[in-house]
Amino acid sequence: MASASIGGLLFSSAALIAALSLSADGFVAPSSHSSLARSYAPASDSSPSALYNRQARRKDKKKKKRSSLIVDDDDEDNAPAANSQSYKKQEPILLGGGEIGFDSEVGESKIPVATSSSSQSSKSKLDQELSGERIAEEGIVGESVTSAASVSDMPLEPGMMQPDVTTIVTDPDTGIARIQQGKYVMDKVTGKAVILSSLGPEYRLAQMFPGVPPEVREQYRFDWKTVTVPEMVEQLKQACTVPLKNSQTGKEWLGVPPFPQISNPAVEFVLSNRDYLGHRMKKALGRLKLRSQSQFKKEEAAELRELWKHFLLLEDHISAPFRQIVLNAETVVGPNFGNLDMKSYCNGELYERTANYLVLKSMVAHWEKKYNDAMELDALPDDESAFMAQLYTGDPKRYLPDPPIIFRLAEVSRITSMAQQMVKAFVDEEELFDDLPAEVKFIERALSIKGGTALRQFMLEEFCPNENVDPASLREGLKRLYQQMFNMQSDPYGDLTMTLWNLCVATSVGTDEARDPYEEYIANVKGTKYENNPGFFQTYTFNHDKNSLVRFLDSSKTIEKGTAGSAEDVTRQIQGEALQLLGFSFGGGGSPNPATISADTERVEKDYDVPEDRAIGRPHMMGWLDLLGDEELTGGKKEEFEADKWEEVKS
Repeated sequence: MASASIGGLLFSSAALIAALSLSADGFVAPSSHSSLARSYAPASDSSPSALYNRQARRKDKKKKKRSSLIVDDDDEDNAPAANSQSYKKQEPILLGGGEIGFDSEVGESKIPVATSSSSQSSKSKLDQELSGERIAEEGIVGESVTSAASVSDMPLEPGMMQPDVTTIVTDPDTGIARIQQGKYVMDKVTGKAVILSSLGPEYRLAQMFPGVPPEVREQYRFDWKTVTVPEMVEQLKQACTVPLKNSQTGKEWLGVPPFPQISNPAVEFVLSNRDYLGHRMKKALGRLKLRSQSQFKKEEAAELRELWKHFLLLEDHISAPFRQIVLNAETVVGPNFGNLDMKSYCNGELYERTANYLVLKSMVAHWEKKYNDAMELDALPDDESAFMAQLYTGDPKRYLPDPPIIFRLAEVSRITSMAQQMVKAFVDEEELFDDLPAEVKFIERALSIKGGTALRQFMLEEFCPNENVDPASLREGLKRLYQQMFNMQSDPYGDLTMTLWNLCVATSVGTDEARDPYEEYIANVKGTKYENNPGFFQTYTFNHDKNSLVRFLDSSKTIEKGTAGSAEDVTRQIQGEALQLLGFSFGGGGSPNPATISADTERVEKDYDVPEDRAIGRPHMMGWLDLLGDEELTGGKKEEFEADKWEEVKS
């Protein structure tokens, strides 16, 4: 690729495609290993395309509305085993993201489909979920089977069209900036929607799993046996550094390009080491920056902050086509939830089928997690002893007045069952599944194997020979896929992503790739001193305003059940806490009106003793978090990052 220059800092999609390795891998495998063999033969154009008509199916089969997963007994061939006839016995098999189906196979015609009562004017939440729609809620974007509910998402007004690109908008009711989901993923480098290649499906697959030519890879590739985090950070910095020039003053220097520009060498470097960088490098850079701040090394901290945010931009840019392709797959899978004729809507080019499978598998992992939470909640006693367990188990959005989610066990079980069967139907279709990338197929095979030793034995003796794949190439492919998945939103893709990471760790045991130089920087495994822990930074406690909630909680007294004393004692305590929190008391009339208190008096902020159980030995008011001042958010430049926009908008 062309070397970086002032006029060529923006990295175009066309330049990326030209540099991508179009080998069958979708990435360049180590030169000492064979490549993953993949076929890019286009799918047949004769595949059925008619959408599944769920209404017609309900009418034809004359299903009765049922509230739980109960199987008809009129078909002995498809009926489950005798020990599965009750609801409790028909639990999905959950093996960390995805064993398909039930302990006894349930036929497609046996899965009840929710029907709306004739007295209802609109679909129930479960009906909306089963039809792949988002649950309709006012002010909150509800979940669908392929997308989670988010209180941060800004719903569309009636008659309002969905924007082309996801943007940040201000909620007119609250004045808070919120996300409005668009049809397309924004490439932060161009500020526009991601453009998928017009050169053909092979190029789009290369965008989905990008790589670099062998000579570029050899130039930038880490030696994982010996490389250290400081060496990786320094090499990343060198790759990102380009000649810069101030057009007004004529001053020239070397540095990281200003946001949102990136250089070709930086992209090539990240792609060459895609399996070694990713989110662990993000965490390492963030901790190193905080470490420098805590040592009051302002210049070093500012440089690390600049490199850190530039690396985040590179990650967002490289993963943008992958995210767009998966978003497209969501629009295919969601509306067809419950349709087991997978070829009618999941057929297509290899990159499309790969994305469809990842969406389906993520959907299964997400709903299996919700199923486990529902089972745990169902087993908890309904009394005060389980109060805290109830709070931290499951999705807290279930406590909203009209929850925009499905969370009850009977309903979650039905959706989980159908999601599992959809994945099974996809995998059973050879035309859809058999030519997917080897690392994607490995996920499906591996999740039914228990134990790391058995998994590695299966990989080495069965999977790799059958797929004609070198184990090192397969491990690299898994890690590259993991990095791409990690850049998806954590809900609903986080469960499958963590399963992928577990596979990466398990398959690397006993190899040079099991070495993890990041661990001592991000896991605090070497103590709490600067001298012996390269990732350590000293945290500290703060002063808080006298009316702050923190100071209120620090000084409040616990009123234990049965020991509260008289009503006067309780009232006196509550009055004192209200005085401290709100600046006035009630019922006693002894404190001044807050409107009459001097503004100068209110600004007085005295030091206070932080309770030991919260201080845990930390120093007080070291001040290093303010070391970079405004540069912490902007770097002294007119930069804007999505994370910086999440704040209340002042009227």
